[in-house]
Amino acid sequence: MQTEKKKIIINAVNEYYDRYRRIPSVRELSQFTGIATTSLHRYLKELNESGEIEYNGRKSICTERINMECEHSSAPVLGYVRCGEGEEESQEIIEYIKLPESLIGKGEFFVLIAKGESMVDAGIYPGDYVVIKKQERADIGDIVVALYDGVNNLKKLGYDSKSGKYVLISCNEDKSTYADIHVDNLQIQGVAVCLMHRLKRRV
Repeated sequence: MQTEKKKIIINAVNEYYDRYRRIPSVRELSQFTGIATTSLHRYLKELNESGEIEYNGRKSICTERINMECEHSSAPVLGYVRCGEGEEESQEIIEYIKLPESLIGKGEFFVLIAKGESMVDAGIYPGDYVVIKKQERADIGDIVVALYDGVNNLKKLGYDSKSGKYVLISCNEDKSTYADIHVDNLQIQGVAVCLMHRLKRRV
């Protein structure tokens, strides 16, 4: 296959997707490029065999660029979560944001906005967006959203073997202000997997 035709087809698929936000059928791609349908089928099969596009022989045509753009999760921003003393659980969807799977992996996610300064030594500052993977289990050392006594909190998960209690650990060296919290029972709502904050100088 001519290199020029190959570039035309790949670019046309990307351009069609940019314009209409969907992948073209072979007939639509034929009209878009001016290449006859029978020839286009042959070219698409050769491109699929060389790994330059994905084509199932029918209507599904996908380029590497479209695959990368489509591989994301849409997660709701559910308001604020305290990093100091807990507060009553509430959920109010502020917005939705797109998150690349290459960064956060697969699963169900939600986003919370950090409130308070007890986690600054973990790099979490007030106003930061914390991406949480929704799950009910966590490992010791994970940063978690935990529900206890009717309030939730963002803390590092620990365990005190002497008392047999879980510990929600503050990551702030000022322990007189930001004390760790020992709890008998807690419910893990999710584990932090990613953090977003503005690039600005912290004072």
